[in-house]
Amino acid sequence: MSKELPQIQTPARAGRVPFCSVALVALAAAALCGCSSESAWKSQSFAFALPADPGAAATRTNVVALRRVTVAPLFQSRSFTYRTGENAYEHDPYAAFFIPPAQALEEPICAWLRASGAFGTVLEPGSGLTPSLVAEVAVNELYGDFRKSAAPAGALEIHFILYELARNGTGRVLLDKVCSHRTAIAKAAPTPLAAAWDEDLRTIMADINADLKRLPLN
Repeated sequence: MSKELPQIQTPARAGRVPFCSVALVALAAAALCGCSSESAWKSQSFAFALPADPGAAATRTNVVALRRVTVAPLFQSRSFTYRTGENAYEHDPYAAFFIPPAQALEEPICAWLRASGAFGTVLEPGSGLTPSLVAEVAVNELYGDFRKSAAPAGALEIHFILYELARNGTGRVLLDKVCSHRTAIAKAAPTPLAAAWDEDLRTIMADINADLKRLPLN
């Protein structure tokens, strides 16, 4: 059964309708129809930014595959996660990644590996080609740190592993590194938080790429 709008009595004599009556009618209509001319809340979807194409020809002959990207269970949701207390977290029902964060990170991480210049070819997850090197990424933290309202920040921590792929299985580990970064934001809101995560990822991958370039890779 549909709801009826509340009936608001107006004076019988001629004159302007009181402002409070008009406001109550408008609010009731908005509540019942579930919409308004300018909604205070709207759903937003975000993706990680890609680094600029370096445009340099690869001088290496190795082939590396990003085997997988995993995200800690606490941060696997597409919805943005906010840390509001030492052990308290919330999910934002209005702000989310277009796709699950593990998938959302695959393309930009591959792009950063290509930009490093340490590899001849970078394969994305699911490729049928056989690599000589394998990279695995575990995301330990991915949240908006809103514990201090006056100092909100984006937080990202990545565990990066690179190892050789031998014929008889996994070869020796060439790089095993955990990197974390926090980027302060002006206010606790989804758009600046997404930009902060982009900066976190850029800083972390620049650190990892610096180590990759020092490895004796062919």
